[in-house]
Parts: sequence; structure tokens; C-alpha cells
Amino acid sequence: MNDRDVVRLLRKKVGADFEAVFRGDDCVALSLHDEESIFRGLIRHHSDAEKQDILKLISRLRRLEHLNLRKNSLGELPEEFQGLDSLRVLNLGSCQLRAIPEFVFRNAALESLFLGSNPIEVLDPRLMSLDKLKSLHLHKLLLKGFPDGLSRLQRLETLHLYLSGLKEFPRETFECGELSSISFGFCPLRVLPDEIGRLRQLRYFTLVVTKVKTLPDSFCDLRSLVATRLYKNRIERLPDAIGSLLNLEQIALYQNHLDTLPDSFRDLSRLRKLNLAKNRFTELPSVIRNLPALEWFAFFDNPVECAPQAFPGLETVIERPYGGSRMG
Repeated sequence: MNDRDVVRLLRKKVGADFEAVFRGDDCVALSLHDEESIFRGLIRHHSDAEKQDILKLISRLRRLEHLNLRKNSLGELPEEFQGLDSLRVLNLGSCQLRAIPEFVFRNAALESLFLGSNPIEVLDPRLMSLDKLKSLHLHKLLLKGFPDGLSRLQRLETLHLYLSGLKEFPRETFECGELSSISFGFCPLRVLPDEIGRLRQLRYFTLVVTKVKTLPDSFCDLRSLVATRLYKNRIERLPDAIGSLLNLEQIALYQNHLDTLPDSFRDLSRLRKLNLAKNRFTELPSVIRNLPALEWFAFFDNPVECAPQAFPGLETVIERPYGGSRMG
């Protein structure tokens, strides 16, 4: 049975159309995840026996490079998956996996691995041997620790760790010099390490729902930063040199403890979106009027005596977007 025959049989067993890409007669990409489907995972509600039958058929596609099984609640993968060793992109998110499947470590060329939303408590240290990885998604896990060796992943560009179970950044995070996107949060982290400033390629940074009160001065060394989400922390002040982030276009500081902004904030000449809602400002920071690129500004739920006037040409959210009276 060739790959085209296998895919035809798969379509019958899945009971729906799905993406399959061929290079010649070889199937090189397959996805059983469909955002247009009500359940997203096309075999999510098949029986366990039906799922295993379908997965065993997929294991025959030995030239697969891209495989997306997200949101199919698989529980476990068959032993036959050991034959899949040419993968470059693998998505196993929301598959009810309790450990990283053994076959993953056979894919030395893997560049993108999505393991988010699984009840995984322990990461196999062999994960750090996949040194071609550029994107690693480990969010919404139940991790009790993190293995050594993250710094071996020197090609890593994207690392998602929010709601991972971790209480602090893995210690080698800041030795991955190619990182351009990081997310972390929903944990009792109190201090953002000074080492964050080493990540000179960082463009997108998310730190949310923590106990962090200040950003280190080294945060201002992130000169490539384009957007940062820092909402629902306990940030009381921003670094004085925040204005040196000249590429910054978006910053969300919703629900922190800010009552003032540094004078250098006016130097953020590319800033387009700013969210200062639900902080402790008693008046509108004057530097806001000196941001030439600003297009959108949120300022609701601050203890100001009277609501600030809207700016001409600027979409300003000064009331709760979900309704309620103007601040006063």
C-alpha cells in the first residue's frame, strides 16, 4: 500500500476531509486538526480502538515531515510510531499525554515541537538533545521541574512556558541567544532575572499573572523588542531607561500597581498600542501626549478625579470596554 492509498483509507476512517500534502507519491505533511471543525481534533470523539487504528495507518507514512495531531485526546501513541523519524514539525498539543512519546527522540531534525496542554509532570532530559529545535511549546503542563541542558538548544527562537507549572524560569533560558519570543507566567515568580537583558534578539515577551514588582534595568537592553505583555503582575515602576526600547510598538501593562511613567517613556517613538488600564494613576501621565505613533490607548479603572479627554486621531479606551460608567 503506497502513501496515496494510505491517505485514502485514512479519509474513510476519519470520516472527514483533512490536509495531506504530497511530494511526488510521498505524503510529507498531514493534519488531523481543523480550526473549522467544532471539536478542532477530527478524531477527538472516535473510540480508543478507532484512534489506534488510524494512528497505525499514519505510522506507515514514513516520509512525513509535518504532523499535526492537536486536540485529539489520544492518550497514547502506538509503538509503530517509532518508524516516523523524518519529522521537522510535530504538534501533539491537547492529546492527553502524560510523557513525551518515545518516537519524538528519534527525530533529530525536529525544528518545531508543540506539547502544550498535556498532563505532563516530568520532561525527559533527552528533549535537550534535539538541538535543531527552533520552536518549543511547553505551556499548560504540570511540570515539577526542568531538566538541565536547555542551553544546548542554540537555535531556539520561540519558547512558551506560561501555565507550565514552573515557578521560575529554567536557569539556562537566558543562554539561548537566538530567542525571539518567550512567554511565562501564572505562577508566584517574584523577580525577573537580570539575565533577561542577554536576549538581544528578543522581539516578543510575555510575563503575566506573577508577583513581580519591578523590571530590572537590563530589560532596557532588549533593543529588538517589538511587543511585550506585562499584565496582571504587581509592577510598581518601570526602569528609567525604558525609552531606549526604540523598536517597541505595543506594551500592555494592564492591572499592575503603576502610578507614574518615567520621563524617557516619551522616547518610544514607534509605540502604537498602550494599555495602562486598572493601575493606580491619579492623573494622565503627561508623556502620553508626546508619543507620535500612538493609535490605541486604554486607561480605564484608574483612580483619576475626572476622565481624561480623548486625543484627536487616537482610539482611546477610557471606559470599561464591558460597560459601566465613565471614571470619576
